[in-house]
Amino acid sequence: MNFYRWMMKKHLDTKAPVGDLARDMEDDKEFPHDGSLDEILEYLEGKGACFGCMDACMEAWKQYERESHRAKARSGS
Repeated sequence: MNFYRWMMKKHLDTKAPVGDLARDMEDDKEFPHDGSLDEILEYLEGKGACFGCMDACMEAWKQYERESHRAKARSGS
């Protein structure tokens, strides 16, 4: 599962900065759905995202990676 789909599944209804980010991602038809963290941060910066948004993205990415690694370990991949 890519980061975009993970955010939609995990944080779309979250009432925190990460939820705000997820909703903004959903509304932005140009958001890089399959982007790496660097590509996403560069995109957000280009859109004039505030520090809080960038921070929420980095924290969410860390959580996404932890959960992805655990899922791969469970599946034996």
